[in-house]
Amino acid sequence: METPVRLPVATLALALAAAAQSGVDAEQKLEAAIHREIVLGDLIGSVEQYRALLVHSSPSIAARASWRIGLCQEKLGQSKEAYNTYRRIVADYADQAPIAQQARARLAAWSGPKNLKFEEGVPGKVPPGWFVPSLPKDADYLAELRRDGCHSRTGCAIVLVPGNVPKPVGNLMQSFSAATYTGKTVRLRAWLRLESFFVAPVVGMRLPNPEDRAQMWLNVERANRKHGFSDNMDDRPIRSSEWTRAEIVGQIDEDAQFINFGVMSIGGGRVWVDDVSFEVIPPQH
Repeated sequence: METPVRLPVATLALALAAAAQSGVDAEQKLEAAIHREIVLGDLIGSVEQYRALLVHSSPSIAARASWRIGLCQEKLGQSKEAYNTYRRIVADYADQAPIAQQARARLAAWSGPKNLKFEEGVPGKVPPGWFVPSLPKDADYLAELRRDGCHSRTGCAIVLVPGNVPKPVGNLMQSFSAATYTGKTVRLRAWLRLESFFVAPVVGMRLPNPEDRAQMWLNVERANRKHGFSDNMDDRPIRSSEWTRAEIVGQIDEDAQFINFGVMSIGGGRVWVDDVSFEVIPPQH
């Protein structure tokens, strides 16, 4: 019978201290990555830091890092990648109950569009079910829920354009699984209006800026990173200050995986959006 190996007390103490320090270091690295994501707005850089924590970290740290990766992927518009990240969290970190529960909630949210009538949410914040694919720290400054000035009696949202980006485009969007809609014709509708003006230097009057416009859009992500149906109303933008009905109709590809849609403010104006609907059009016989 082999005699069990006993480590000297000093060696064991050093090993325990090293393990504790490693845990502290991992926690600090996670906080640094979160700071980079939330405060600095560097989504790509923070994802790299989160991925580094998936190796040789405790299950708690790895689960939290995976969760942050999924959130960053959503904000970057990487729907498929985010969906798969949440699935891995549910499968690999089931014992990390809070994170696994949040991942399950995100997967459930992909079942279809949410909060289209803007009934949920806090005024001044991004409406629940929608997100701004931009710097996280600026999200609430680029889209916000309103309860007054709307077309409907429930609520609406305003989409703004960030002031320090290469392309003057603001975007409020949703992304969800296409499983229920493959092969079907769908119709996306919303009421939009554009609030836009600039001060004419000669006459000193506030006039509508012809460069500003509102555009609703819908696109389909197919298998193997292929693009499916896509329409961004580039040929029929909304420039009116009056509430105007926008509509997109298209057939969802048979191998579609995700459906994305949203409203863009292009230029420097403020786009109001209200009473969104997304429905399947029955086949005509």
